[in-house]
Amino acid sequence: MPVSPVVLNRKTHARLTWKALEDYSFAAGMTVVPLLVFEVPGAARCFPIIFANPRNAMPYALLGLGGRNIFVDAQGRWTAPCLPLMLSNYPFSLAEIHQQDGENAIEKRELAVAIVEDAPHFHQPDGVRLYDGKGKPTQLLRHVTTVMGNQYRHYAGSRKSLEELNLTGALRERTGGGERAVGGLRVADREAVMSLPDVTLGKWARDGVLEMLFAHWESMRHLGKLLDDPSCPKGKENGAGEEAPVQ
Repeated sequence: MPVSPVVLNRKTHARLTWKALEDYSFAAGMTVVPLLVFEVPGAARCFPIIFANPRNAMPYALLGLGGRNIFVDAQGRWTAPCLPLMLSNYPFSLAEIHQQDGENAIEKRELAVAIVEDAPHFHQPDGVRLYDGKGKPTQLLRHVTTVMGNQYRHYAGSRKSLEELNLTGALRERTGGGERAVGGLRVADREAVMSLPDVTLGKWARDGVLEMLFAHWESMRHLGKLLDDPSCPKGKENGAGEEAPVQ
């Protein structure tokens, strides 16, 4: 993305307007995009799903191997049947605000809507306002807040299981062969996962993580499409396991 998101402010952004645009040129250089657990089965029909961040087990859609997102064309159009929520939400996102309660010495975390201010969606003459004349959120902004709040709750519901998955040691780097070999793909080892205690697998089945893993394994059949794309460098200089920023 062009710049880091900033928290939406009713004073600073009092007259800001928004319009939906079918322009995904902002994602042309994004080769990995984070997914929520419940997104993975659908995304796995289009993209390889990997675990790109070595610090956690957040699933990612792999969108390219050579510094280019092969699912954004020259006109900025999205060409895949599945659109990850992070890209669908753009230029909106959620930010965690950390506040210190001085009286009780307790850190409080609150969620706030953030925006990419220079996104073209905010610079259209016929856009819809985010705040009304009294500084209150319009129906549009209330809808955006509700949708992303629901997405965050889905994420929070599976966060503990994702942390457990990361600690099992079942996520390991895989290296592909061939003329256009790829290294650094962090994937889940099926045998290691299925040998985990039944109580763990049962919990993961209930919160969607086990379904995510089966979809992840099936999704690796799409890796060939990325390897065959002209943007994929030959040899191992195309390591795809670099950490991607989570917005």
